[in-house]
Amino acid sequence: MVRRHRNTPMIAAAALSNFLGSAISLPFAHGITSVTGYDLLILALFGCCQVALGLTLFFLGSRLLPSGQAALISTLETPLMPFWIWVGFGDYPTLRVLAGGALVMGAVVADIVGDMRTQRQSR
Repeated sequence: MVRRHRNTPMIAAAALSNFLGSAISLPFAHGITSVTGYDLLILALFGCCQVALGLTLFFLGSRLLPSGQAALISTLETPLMPFWIWVGFGDYPTLRVLAGGALVMGAVVADIVGDMRTQRQSR
């Protein structure tokens, strides 16, 4: 979609999708009234810094990559999540989590290395 509609501001479309996702999921948020002001601050920082900045950088960078590589790189979010939880909270991932993450990361690295070899041979 980013390549087909180059003149459409995709960052605005991504922001709209996040707002719509939040609005749709709000009725399912049980216990939302117990959220404190500090919790709202943390959630706002998470939304502005991690989600908005990460999504913006991904959309801007995905225009420069082949669509297959961009899709593979976006799959790195899931296997890297346990790493960030370990760094931030000290929660150790299980062996299954590590094995699954290694599998996904290995596929991404293999694709990138294969693409680099193909580009070198075509020169």
